Amino acid sequence: MSWVVEQSENTSAVHVNGDTITCTQNEYYGSPINVMYKDPANQNGQYFWQVEFQQVQENGGVSVGLTTDDGFKSGWGLKAMKYLGNLSDGGALLVSAFGDQIKQNDKVGILLQLTNADLKMYIFHNERPLGLAFHIPSPYPKPLYPVVSFNSNGKAKISRAQQIPTSLERSSLQFTGADGNWKIIDYPPHPECVGCKFEIKSENPNMYRLHAHVVNSMNCCLEYDPENNQWKSSPLMTTLMMGPPEAMEKEQLVSNLISNIKGLEVQDQQHLVIRTNNGKEARLERYTVPAPGPVTQNIFN
Repeated sequence: MSWVVEQSENTSAVHVNGDTITCTQNEYYGSPINVMYKDPANQNGQYFWQVEFQQVQENGGVSVGLTTDDGFKSGWGLKAMKYLGNLSDGGALLVSAFGDQIKQNDKVGILLQLTNADLKMYIFHNERPLGLAFHIPSPYPKPLYPVVSFNSNGKAKISRAQQIPTSLERSSLQFTGADGNWKIIDYPPHPECVGCKFEIKSENPNMYRLHAHVVNSMNCCLEYDPENNQWKSSPLMTTLMMGPPEAMEKEQLVSNLISNIKGLEVQDQQHLVIRTNNGKEARLERYTVPAPGPVTQNIFN
């Protein structure tokens, strides 16, 4: 078992040391640099690999997946069942937000199950099962090999685990405080906004990121001032698509709500009250995001 580096002008950027690879270049990454691990899965059974990303640049990108002899190409030419937070085929997005972006010190597990009937690939991110990512009926290509792609400098170590995970179903994230997924259940001034959904993620104890979507994707930062017990939102960043008039009106109401946030109060960990500078109040409750379904197309065809 050994690493095989893509044959391109970027080959020299990768240093192989046993089960560890380091990718370093000073220039801009115009395309990913791909490295395949020659540990073939070519018989019916279960195969479980874990890849530990020991170094990842803060704003960089790495991905991991499974490829074939024919699918292993340089750059964007790679054909693979890939996980990078999203699911892709090496060049095109297949499923968004399947998990989180891979960061430094993260560990990603890939469980491959091969039978005469089908291929199943499960993903685990930092021991959390994300569930079935790819499900391809026969005929499917063999052998399959792990592959890591670097869109920035990084270091990864692979291991073949003998102990197969038994919990395969996707586990829901458990949130506390303002973190999590919320939907409006009561907004007396504008009942048409009931059902609109927000996602809030903490960056540090006093800084959060908020995402909402009606017609456009809306994003901002929320900063908490503990001295005054007040919140303030940054200018809202939004895409610029047009939609039906009613939807655009609803989006403007949601945008105004976000832009005027003054207070956030979490109640019983299941409800969130938003208070605004102009005295309005919206009540939200937690909801669980439905698990994304697996990719079922044979991306190698």
